[in-house]
Amino acid sequence: MHKKVMRKKVQLLAAVIVGIALLSASMMPALASDPVYGPGKSIKAVICVEAKGYNPYVPYVPHYNDHFPQGSTVKIYVEAEGYIGPEDINPKTGEYIPKVKFKMTGTRPTGEPFTASASSPSKPINQDSTQYKETYGIISFSIGKNDKIGDYRFRVEATDSNKGGELIGRTPYMHFYVYEDATLYPPINYAYSDLTIKPNPAVVRTTVTVTVNVTNSGGKGNWKGETVYLDVNGMEVKATKTLKLENNENTTVTFRLTKKELGEVPATFNISIGGLNETLMLQEKAPAATPIPGAGTTGVATGDENKVPGFTAVTAIAAFTFVLIYQCRARKRRER
Repeated sequence: MHKKVMRKKVQLLAAVIVGIALLSASMMPALASDPVYGPGKSIKAVICVEAKGYNPYVPYVPHYNDHFPQGSTVKIYVEAEGYIGPEDINPKTGEYIPKVKFKMTGTRPTGEPFTASASSPSKPINQDSTQYKETYGIISFSIGKNDKIGDYRFRVEATDSNKGGELIGRTPYMHFYVYEDATLYPPINYAYSDLTIKPNPAVVRTTVTVTVNVTNSGGKGNWKGETVYLDVNGMEVKATKTLKLENNENTTVTFRLTKKELGEVPATFNISIGGLNETLMLQEKAPAATPIPGAGTTGVATGDENKVPGFTAVTAIAAFTFVLIYQCRARKRRER
C-alpha cells in the first residue's frame, strides 16, 4: 500500500512539473523574427523591418533580434482568414472583397497603453471559390526619439467587417524592446577573400598587380564605410578610399605595386590585406621557360631539332647525282 501511494505521488509530481514547464513555455515571448499564431492558426503575426506586401516568397523581412532604436518604426505583418458573402463581390470584376481589420494593442514600459491599426487590402491572398479568403495587413507603430526605453508588450487581433465586426483571430502577447544603441538590421561585416598577385614571381622594376575581393556579409546595422589597407612586410603602403557596401554586396579592390614600394633588388615580400597573406617573389631576371617536348612538331620528337633546315633534302640530291655519275661511267666502260 505504501509503494502504491508513493507511486501516485511521484506521478502527480511529474504531472505538475510538466504542467509548469508547458505554462512557462507558453508565457515566453517568441523571438522577434518568428511568426506568432493565434488559436488554430486563425491569425499570424511577425515583427519585421521591411514589409513587401503579400508575396508568396518574401512577404516581409523579419527583424533579426527584438530590439529597436528610438526614432524607428516597428512593423507587424499580419495574415488572417475572413468571411466573404455574396454581397461582398465587386460587381464590375466579380472579385471577392475582404474587409478584415487588424489592431495592435499593448502597454509601454510605463504601463501606458498604445494602439495601432491597419485594414487589409482589397485583394485576398487565396483565389479559390470558397467563402473564406486569406488576407493580410501591415501595421506600423512609430517609436518617438524620446520614448521610454524598455519592454513593449502587445498583441494583434483581426476582426471581420463582413460579419459585423466579429473577432476572427487574436495572437498571444508579443514583445519588442526599445534600446538606444539598437539597430534594425544585423551589423555590417566586411569580409576579405581571393587575394591574388600577378605576375608572381615578378622581375625587378616591373609593376605588380594585387587584387582582393571585399564583401559585406552582414547587414546595414550601424552602417559605415571600410578602408582597405595593403601591407608589405607588415608596413602599410597602400590604402583605398572609403568603401560603402550594402548587405551581401561585394567589390574587387585593385592595388599596383611599383619599384617605389618594392625597390630594385631581388627579394621576397609578404603581401597582406584584411588578414589574408601571400608571398611575392621579386627576381633579377624572368624565370627560364621550360621547353615542352615535341612543341612545334607534327610528329614524334627525334632529337634532331637543331639541324640546319633543308639539310636532309640536300643530302638526298647529292646522293642521287652521285648515282647518276656512277651509272654513266659504268656504261662507258662496257661500251669499250
